[in-house]
Amino acid sequence: MRALTLLGLNFVRSQWIILAVISAYLLAMGAVFHAHVRLPDVLFFLRWHAGYAVFLGAVVAVPALPMERKTRRILAVLSKGIYRWQYLGGLLLGCAMMAALFCALIGAISEWLCFQGGIPHSGLLPAIAALFCCSVAAAATGLFFSTFLHPFLTMAATSAFLFLPFALEAAGRPPLWQIFPVAWVFHYLLSFELQAAGREVWEIAIAALLQTAVFWLAAAAVFARRDVTISPE
Repeated sequence: MRALTLLGLNFVRSQWIILAVISAYLLAMGAVFHAHVRLPDVLFFLRWHAGYAVFLGAVVAVPALPMERKTRRILAVLSKGIYRWQYLGGLLLGCAMMAALFCALIGAISEWLCFQGGIPHSGLLPAIAALFCCSVAAAATGLFFSTFLHPFLTMAATSAFLFLPFALEAAGRPPLWQIFPVAWVFHYLLSFELQAAGREVWEIAIAALLQTAVFWLAAAAVFARRDVTISPE
């Protein structure tokens, strides 16, 4: 676990510019929405930035492994006795740390807006917890596809998989939300009115954690057979 933590912290440190920009942006948006706090404004802030949280999880994870292989840094890390599954776990943990910061800011600003407007928000914390789990699931999905696809194809494959239920729903077929928790959380937020948390939000979180574990193990199995000395490009 220590190796994963150190790898994750090192990855987060390399992404400090993204963290600074995102933090400044969210704080600025919170100040803008603070001018006139109403329930629709809080819901718009939450739903809009929920998309950013999932996008961040994927967009940070997708280029992580190809860049590590391109710069040959991965060879130096693996030569220190780190297993490949640990290396992928460290990258995923770093993505989870960044997602945790982003989701914490979204939750804190949303709660502050609710407090300023006197709006009940008993279901906000569970919704943010489910959003965090889905952001990590999106990162794990992107990391999986990056182990065997060209970097330019990884984002397309990740997006297509994560939001497949919406295409199925548009085609008139059952969306299978339970298998696709990232799409499920957006489906949930569309009808979310800050009401008390029910069973569905916790089912989303559990499904997202299961997806994270499955894709991490699948990525480790695939990456164990890849030649890391060859640039993905």
